[in-house]
Amino acid sequence: MNFLFWLGQKEVKVSLEAAGDNVLRVSVGDRSYDVSAEFIGQEEILLNVDGRIFNVIVHSNSLSHSVFVNGRLFRVEKRSALKILREDKGRQKKRDVRISMPGRVVQVLAAPGDEVQEGQPILVLEAMKMQNEIKAPQAGQIARICFRAGDYVEASSVLFTVE
Repeated sequence: MNFLFWLGQKEVKVSLEAAGDNVLRVSVGDRSYDVSAEFIGQEEILLNVDGRIFNVIVHSNSLSHSVFVNGRLFRVEKRSALKILREDKGRQKKRDVRISMPGRVVQVLAAPGDEVQEGQPILVLEAMKMQNEIKAPQAGQIARICFRAGDYVEASSVLFTVE
């Protein structure tokens, strides 16, 4: 069986195959491990990984798993394949960029029609006596810029749109 996991933004491929009585061969990337498990309770497992013993306790809810390995906590988010596909598709769509606080546009660094990269500064906004670069959330084309230098912007206003 093959699985796909994410550690932060990194994709991790894991495969499992039977390797004997109660033993699985677990491959993660280019490394493989022989793993067996003994269930102590409903949430507690003793794992033998290539001869090393790990005490694992798993607490689950509808959103995530809290996994304790020898007392160290790891959180595992549950995301369905459908949710991941929707998130990926949403990243490629038009995105309005809004401001969370009022401010004044100091400088506009791009124009409608410009191709931009993710993280590229689009405009400079002054709020609370600090200047902040407002950056493109994704690569794409600037569809619109809603303000000019010198304009005052209310909180929640759309500053620009990238598609």
